[in-house]
Amino acid sequence: MDGLKKRVSVLELILLFFFHFSYTVDAQWSYLQSVNLSSSWTNRLQDSSGFADGSQMRPIFVVNNTSPPFFFGFFGNETETITSFYLVVCFFPTIPGSGTDPLFDFQPPVIVWSANRDRPVMENATLDFTDGGDLILKDADGILVWRTNTSGSCLMLNTAGNLMLVDDKDTAVWQSFDHPTDTWLPSQNISVGQRLVASESSFNLATGQYYIALNQSEILAYFSSDPPKQYATFYFNGSMMSIYGVRFFSQPTYALFDLKSLQGPAFRYIRLESDGNLNVYHLQTTFNDVGDRVGVDVIVAGNLFGRDINDCDYPTKCGNSGVCSDGECSCPGGNSSFFTLVRDFHPNLGCKPITPLSCTHKNLHTFLELKNVTDFSFTFGLDQPLHPNTDVESCKNACLDNCTCKAALFQYERNISSGQCSMPSQLYSLMAKQQGRGYENALAFIKIQKSSDKNKSSLVPKLVPSLSVGLVIITTVAAASCYYYKFLTSSYNIDEDGDDQVTGALKRFCFQELKSATRNFQIKVGRGGFGSVYEGDLADGTKVAVKRLDSIGQGRKEFLAEVKTIGSIHHFNLVRLIGYCAEQSNRLLVYEHMCNGSLDKWIFSPDQAHTLSWEIRRKIIIGLAKGLEYLHSQCDPNIIHFDIKPQNILLNGDFSVKISDFGLAKLIDRDQSQVLTVLKGTPGYMAPELYKGTNVSVKADVYSFGIVVLEILFGRKNSDSSQYCPLIDTVKEKAETEELHDLIDGYNEDMQLNKEEAMKMIKIAIMCIQAHNRRPSMATILKVLEGLMNLESVDEYCFVTMPQTEADLAANFAASNNSTPPVASILSGPR
Repeated sequence: MDGLKKRVSVLELILLFFFHFSYTVDAQWSYLQSVNLSSSWTNRLQDSSGFADGSQMRPIFVVNNTSPPFFFGFFGNETETITSFYLVVCFFPTIPGSGTDPLFDFQPPVIVWSANRDRPVMENATLDFTDGGDLILKDADGILVWRTNTSGSCLMLNTAGNLMLVDDKDTAVWQSFDHPTDTWLPSQNISVGQRLVASESSFNLATGQYYIALNQSEILAYFSSDPPKQYATFYFNGSMMSIYGVRFFSQPTYALFDLKSLQGPAFRYIRLESDGNLNVYHLQTTFNDVGDRVGVDVIVAGNLFGRDINDCDYPTKCGNSGVCSDGECSCPGGNSSFFTLVRDFHPNLGCKPITPLSCTHKNLHTFLELKNVTDFSFTFGLDQPLHPNTDVESCKNACLDNCTCKAALFQYERNISSGQCSMPSQLYSLMAKQQGRGYENALAFIKIQKSSDKNKSSLVPKLVPSLSVGLVIITTVAAASCYYYKFLTSSYNIDEDGDDQVTGALKRFCFQELKSATRNFQIKVGRGGFGSVYEGDLADGTKVAVKRLDSIGQGRKEFLAEVKTIGSIHHFNLVRLIGYCAEQSNRLLVYEHMCNGSLDKWIFSPDQAHTLSWEIRRKIIIGLAKGLEYLHSQCDPNIIHFDIKPQNILLNGDFSVKISDFGLAKLIDRDQSQVLTVLKGTPGYMAPELYKGTNVSVKADVYSFGIVVLEILFGRKNSDSSQYCPLIDTVKEKAETEELHDLIDGYNEDMQLNKEEAMKMIKIAIMCIQAHNRRPSMATILKVLEGLMNLESVDEYCFVTMPQTEADLAANFAASNNSTPPVASILSGPR
């Protein structure tokens, strides 16, 4: 063990690594795998080695006297942004001595463990092995990403691919084998209750939707729906069984997976794939005619679930809303006018409704009936039906009455008046009913939205000829008008060159196009800062939200510059700007349409609030945190939103968050900690420092975030004329008397069942509404929400009472030295 503890500097490691692997092929490989206390490594570009698939490896430790060789270091993949790296243990399939460079000529590394799979780091992130024996990963900005919380004396990577921290007695105080991600390696002990969690995809290491857990006699496979559903089981036969050369031992306290073959040099490992398969792999060496080794391939030896379930049993085999039959994927109804492929020629990626469901038009909801179709949870009897022993009509009506229901799934034996009903709020892959599995008969009623014209179906045959001619005329006139309009305005508008500065991802619309798309701005769906929002359909069928700005608060160049800035912001939790229009006095913004509207309609409406489960509320809170963390930390320049409130938080079909309305947003340089700004925002959500004009920073959004979280959890507004006092005052009073649990939404049974988790979320919100210098950053909050770190407890509830109504705000303006009303950009998303 003393030989493993020699101190190795970073420079020595890098020089030795690159000198050896750049110029040595057949020489004896060095054995470099451990380091003592107080060492540091930086994720730097100059330390990279690339592969044919675009991935990069920046090694820290190399264990190369094994077959295959193991590495520990930073790994980046070309499908991620250039700043995304993971701290991983991996191996290279190529075995030393093949006569070529054994590392970088052919196959990319196989990742078997990651420390930060859900929080990649950037260039210049650091890994420190401290004097105290703690291993700490920090991002380039110094934010803590991951740590072992140990006090070891030596860090090492052993020959089995196990990253270890050992003490002076050579006893492991921490090891990666105790914290598996999606892979089990030879000699790895797996405790009963431990999980393997699949990655998002083969290119994305983030936590995916599938996971498996062990008990004393079986492997249970789950899909992370709401709630999680089991889709497969693998049983042990007796105390040990062997399959594909893999031996499984079942013991009272743990299950040991010994993946080494009883004979031969083959290396085996097990991985839970992103599609839900549990595969056994081994490395197969190939030889030429004269017996020389010429290559090593990774071979799938078998799928542990393969004998018990078929391809269609996997919940995402055909993507969301796809129908699987004999392993083939299609959309509900075939080539119907209701669903289309998410991506052409790729049916396995799922389907999407041509007309998205809208909760504001529930009266237009109907069903597409599919016979002998069901889903995986019903087939295996794993779902708890909402309506057992009911009839088919009651099942359908219950789904129509519930806005979040996406389908009514009904199964029965012989009598359609007595069966089992399930109403999923999210449609994953559906499957053709198989004989001998589940109930004898199955019906799937997929919810769709019909046209608002009740007489359309009867009139279509009569109107087709007239409409065809009329459509040609209208299209010709609209195109000519748009062309003429552009030509007419170009002579006295600011030069069109300004459009070239707008990012190419945005489309420039002419006013006539948007007027036609919105049917002359007939369907008004909301009102936001500086304008009204209208529902529209583009020529290609894309449903959009079009915001028509009321006034010309900016010139054309300023407007285009701001469109360019907001248009360049791309994040899943920010509403996407599709395009714009800037013609004379017309300023319009075209955004993606959010079928579930804004958050306030769900948490403040007595009719809707009970439909939001704890998991959905938690998903909304985390999504909001991710969006704000992106604005505050990852944009360049950073962005302060200044108007975070439920009305500006939009929800798509699966209740994913999209932050909107950047009308009050302000751009700040990365090195700028505070800004000067006029008083702006919405009463009830504005941070105290905005009233004072000091210490204004991104933490103004953190305060608003805290208020919104409280509103989500308690189901009531912070400020409302019908309330005796603001919610924040009630929270302070209840916190001081330790009665916060009394405020949790009492009308929601699911919230009551998750009170403990809700209480943790409440404490996070309380930290967000403390004084400016006590508030955590959104990056820290996100880590706490994802369980990567703990937040200090709150001992003092020093909330500051602020004006809570428009009248109070006006009075505050009048009493202040600066009575200038808020000045803001006119650019904002739909509300």
